[in-house]
Parts: sequence; C-alpha cells; structure tokens
Amino acid sequence: MTHAHTFAYEKVEKPEADAVIYRMSGVLGEAHNCYEFLETFKTDLETAPSRILFNLQNLENMYSAGIGIVAASYTSAKEAGKLLMLVCLGETVCRTLTVSGVLPEVHAYDTEDEALAAPIE
Repeated sequence: MTHAHTFAYEKVEKPEADAVIYRMSGVLGEAHNCYEFLETFKTDLETAPSRILFNLQNLENMYSAGIGIVAASYTSAKEAGKLLMLVCLGETVCRTLTVSGVLPEVHAYDTEDEALAAPIE
C-alpha cells in the first residue's frame, strides 16, 4: 500500500515559451515530499518564467493536503506575478479540485500545448 501514497515530479524548463512544467505523478497528499515540493516551488518562483504549468496527467489522486498545496502554489505564483495553469486533469483530480473551489479559480487546459499557447492574463 505504500505505493498508493507516493508522489514524484519532474521539472521541465521551456525557455522558448517562457514556461516551466512540473509533471506530477502518484498521490498529492500528506506525504513528506509533497510539502518539500511546495517549499521547492516557492523557492523556484524567484527565477521562474512567467508561465508555470502543473501537469497532473499521472496524478492518481489528491487529498485535502494536496488541494492546499495547489492552492498555496497558485497564491504564491500570483503574488510573484506569475501565472499558474493546470493541465491534463484526470476525472478524479478534476472533480476534487472543482468541489474544493480551486477550479475555476486556477485556469485548466486539456494539454500542455494548449496552455502554452493561451494568452497570459
């Protein structure tokens, strides 16, 4: 059962699009590395490009702590003058973010390419 609560991410720089993509997998919840991700993300904001994508395609589930991590990331990005976008939301994660009120506050797109082509508001 340990596997069900693992969380990992890959950071992909897209300088040609003034963007960075965080591709997440596993379960975003109360695991220690989820909070480490948030701290790393906040530190990265100082030098981050204007467009930040969270690709949630491989995220199996999200618990309340994960909702808080996404909300805190959005708030931190907004305060830093950056745009946080969510892409590739699975049905379970989309429903969780909708019920919690995170969506539609944070813009969501079907694909990375669609998010990268969207105008920055």
